[in-house]
Amino acid sequence: MAATASAPAGETSAAPFPRRHHAVELELNACGVECCPHDAHKGLVAVASYLHQPGDEDTPQSRVGQLYLYDLRPSGARGDDGDADAVTDARTGWSFARVAPPLETRAIFELAWAPASWLAAAGPALAQADAGGFLTLYRVHEGEGAASDMSSPCSVEKLASLQCGGGGLGMATCAAWGSDCATPAGSRLAVVGADGGLRVVSVAETGDLRVTQEATDAHSLEAWAVAFATKDAFHGSGRDVVFSGADDAQLKAWDVRAGLDAPAMRFRDRKTHGAGVTCVAPSPHDPHVLATGSYDDVVRLWDARAANRPVAVASCRLGGGSWRARWHPRARRLAVAAMDGGAVVLDWDGEERVCVRRDEDFVEDGGVADHDADENPKNAVQERGSDVRPGSLRASCVYDGHASIAYGADWGWRGGRSRRDVVVSCSFYDKGLHVWTPTPRDVLRV
Repeated sequence: MAATASAPAGETSAAPFPRRHHAVELELNACGVECCPHDAHKGLVAVASYLHQPGDEDTPQSRVGQLYLYDLRPSGARGDDGDADAVTDARTGWSFARVAPPLETRAIFELAWAPASWLAAAGPALAQADAGGFLTLYRVHEGEGAASDMSSPCSVEKLASLQCGGGGLGMATCAAWGSDCATPAGSRLAVVGADGGLRVVSVAETGDLRVTQEATDAHSLEAWAVAFATKDAFHGSGRDVVFSGADDAQLKAWDVRAGLDAPAMRFRDRKTHGAGVTCVAPSPHDPHVLATGSYDDVVRLWDARAANRPVAVASCRLGGGSWRARWHPRARRLAVAAMDGGAVVLDWDGEERVCVRRDEDFVEDGGVADHDADENPKNAVQERGSDVRPGSLRASCVYDGHASIAYGADWGWRGGRSRRDVVVSCSFYDKGLHVWTPTPRDVLRV
């Protein structure tokens, strides 16, 4: 069955927020959305799907999926030269079109766009974790000759694949890229699975994948969430810190430099979450702030600076478990797939303030430059720290347009400079893929 699309809705200035632009029905159950973060490919949207086919006496059960690619851009955009970003009128809609044939694959749990070092003239790269326990890397080709079907402007090339799930069903449930490297060789990914295991996978010079570190008992139950800390966290060692979460309701942080044989952790929290930890999202704006989602319906923000246990600084209860949360690229906003609660946008008015101490002054937020540190040693930095102002976390917009469980939400057109926010979200049983605009931040301040 081909995907179907409804007519765009809510295109007038009088329409309330959230304002829906597109509603698409996919071929299979939708379970994840990832919008490309790179400016040259900011229109690309990758969508994951999952279908469990029960077996019978003659046929074993199977889990199959399809990978979809869409292009999202403001209506009337004239290309990627920056002109599209001049379209800032909220009354203007968004174009949304499939740009490649569905790619048949195993049922997909997670998709993750590769960091900037993987960018090539042909297009960006994408990682996939699937129900067969495989981590697979793809290259998305754009432009002329991208596909044999010339009606499709993009095609997908498989680069490498590695089975790294373990135990039980052997499913790989989440994958995350480490901090960017100068070249693809040497890149790392963290992968968790239904066996509760955590694995660090490296990319060799040949492009092959291999497991370099493994903890099969990282969690006692199914693990659903993994992420590397931002590279600026923990005095610059964030690139070596991995967060994980699982059905044992534990949030853990691992220092991979010490290995994974024991919880070589910066911290562990096992009492706060009332149910399984389903997502982990380090903030790109505040290096030690971490968001978690859980089946207990609460999204929490954490101060991860503590040596033994993180400190919960803000929380917001939603109408359902939060399967995935994605930070806005330029603001302290979260797009959350809140399962039975629909798709939700959360706004946080706190922040992490960087403090720099010198012999003769004290500066917050790095406000004074080191322009004369060499000539005047007494002005050299003596101490650098930070402080997290908790603020409040609140739901500023709830999108209830999905007819079943929302499993994916992300900010679209992420590389653009448009002031308008747009969210792409998906839901499972109704195979829904929707594009909508949440309540603008300037409206919230009125």
